[in-house]
Amino acid sequence: MRWVIITGMYNVADLAVEFCRYHLDLGADKIFVADYGSSDGTIDLLAPFVHAGLVRVVPVPTHRFVEYDPSNALLNMVRSEDAGDWVSFLDPDEFLAGPTDLKRSLSQSWSEGADAASIPRANLISVGSIPDTEHYLTHLNLKVVATSVRIPMASAELSSPWIFSRLPPKVMLRADKANLSVITGDHEVVGAAKEVTVPSLEILHLPVRTYESFERKVEGVMDYLARNPEFGPGTGWHWRRWIELLKAGRLRQEYESQFLEASAARSLLAEGRIARETRLADWLGNQRNQAGKLRNRC
Repeated sequence: MRWVIITGMYNVADLAVEFCRYHLDLGADKIFVADYGSSDGTIDLLAPFVHAGLVRVVPVPTHRFVEYDPSNALLNMVRSEDAGDWVSFLDPDEFLAGPTDLKRSLSQSWSEGADAASIPRANLISVGSIPDTEHYLTHLNLKVVATSVRIPMASAELSSPWIFSRLPPKVMLRADKANLSVITGDHEVVGAAKEVTVPSLEILHLPVRTYESFERKVEGVMDYLARNPEFGPGTGWHWRRWIELLKAGRLRQEYESQFLEASAARSLLAEGRIARETRLADWLGNQRNQAGKLRNRC
């Protein structure tokens, strides 16, 4: 069972290496990266993976979605090259978490006739913003469990910080079914006769790391939406909200509000509204331990 990932990267140098290493360790056979024209060294960081044949970088010819749909374009590339059986669609700030025998679970779903799988997502948060001396995978160790439903309007009032919003799932699909495709955002599969939920699989979402990366992403989305006026106001409503806050000089305040104070975290943990989540931190710790052992041997 071959498992490949399709993602898109634009100025995510803080995520690129961790995203690839983590998912390759999890069992991904190859990662297809749609390159939106990064200028911060993101693609340079992928060079070792590319040389090893584990990552394929595909430059996006235009940011006009009506002219080029990266997710489905790369899906067709996976099919034409017969590069994989199951295909995941993940953003670079999304880390798939699941059992160590992930591929066996996918094989079982395949044998049971599943065309696609829906994978739930959860935001990761922390007590206080991330210090310069700490890695985001270590610091973001709390998972939002109890979420709030939002009105998909940029101007709507939020009853709690955005980080507590209910997230739509992301999807996986079978590459051998040529009739299957994904819609904008990779939240739904078109043409699936049988869609399942793979037990114990979930996506850990890290949308808020450093303020600089947050602001850069908002600016990037602002440019993208300007190039794609066909997208209605409900598409990317939270990004539209953050764009307006950026213009009003209030984005940093919004960023800071996504993190918890220690007393609030204790209360939310006791109420079961958040839970401790250390799988990504544990993975990073294992990576560092292995690197340390190798240095000591040398």
